[in-house]
This record gives sequence, structure tokens and C-alpha cells, in this order.
Amino acid sequence: MSLRVVGVVLQTLGVESIVLGFVSYLAELCVRYGWRADEEAPPRLLIALADLTRALTHASPLVALTTLGVLLILMGAALRRLGSNG
Repeated sequence: MSLRVVGVVLQTLGVESIVLGFVSYLAELCVRYGWRADEEAPPRLLIALADLTRALTHASPLVALTTLGVLLILMGAALRRLGSNG
């Protein structure tokens, strides 16, 4: 039972990571090119996440966080499968 719960948590974190990667990349693009939809700047937290991701991985947040998300989803699926078999 506990492996299934850990698997679900990892899969949820993976999906959140992919979404955060996409949103932080869009926020970074908005700042870089001066795009504004409602004359509101993107949240500073998303810009900071994009900068931190780029500094740590030397890749765009979209690539780095999507890769992390896919790995978390795969690990979660494997743990859920182990939990249902055992």
C-alpha cells in the first residue's frame, strides 16, 4: 500500500514539475521580450525559478523541469506497479 502512495505522490510531483517548467519558461520569455497581456508583469517567483533552473542545469526551465517531471512520473509508475504486485 505504501509503495502505491509514494508512486502517486511522485507522479503528482512530476506533473507539477512539468507545469511549473512551462509556466516559468513563459514568464521568462515575457520578461525577456517585454510581452505583456494585461500590463501585469509575471510573478517574481516564476522568474526566480526560471533563473535558478538555468543556473543549476545550464538549460532552459522548460527542458530541465520537463525532464525532471518525466523522470518522476516514470519512477512513480514503477513504484505503483511494484505496490500492486506485492
